[in-house]
Amino acid sequence: MNGIPSNLPDTDPTVRRVLDALRSIVRELRLASASTAKHHGLSSAQIFVLHVLGKDGRLSLGELADATFTDQSSVSVVVRKLEEKQLVVKAVAGHDRRRLDISLSPEGRGMLLATPPPIQDTLIRRMEALPAAKLLQLAGLLEALAPPSPEPPPMFFEERSSQHGKEAAHGTP
Repeated sequence: MNGIPSNLPDTDPTVRRVLDALRSIVRELRLASASTAKHHGLSSAQIFVLHVLGKDGRLSLGELADATFTDQSSVSVVVRKLEEKQLVVKAVAGHDRRRLDISLSPEGRGMLLATPPPIQDTLIRRMEALPAAKLLQLAGLLEALAPPSPEPPPMFFEERSSQHGKEAAHGTP
């Protein structure tokens, strides 16, 4: 007896490869999140937003959502937390009084210099290195495993906004 129950179906070894790859991705995300929380008091999503703002300067919430490959409701939760920590500031744009720009505060620039590149940058670079057809195939396969929800997923390891409950979530970058 090898310790495996005899009533389990024989599984294609490729299933294990897929699960191992998913576990590796989740492990990388968890380690990065734990490290940034321990050393900087920020989530990996917050580090990601700081780095995007450090690269791109002043952005509207919509532009920041696009730059972080998420939606406005998800990134707004992160921006609110960064604003509470006085790492970002919001200001009415001079050229369009209806527009609200988000940028790094002096404290945010200091924090940016102290933090490592976000793990999301690594994942994005890896995906962008794939041929377009492979990336499209990967998206379809992942969506088959985890069909998209009508509710936008939060950024990785970031809590949902209060209107969606306070459960921890493991959504998009």
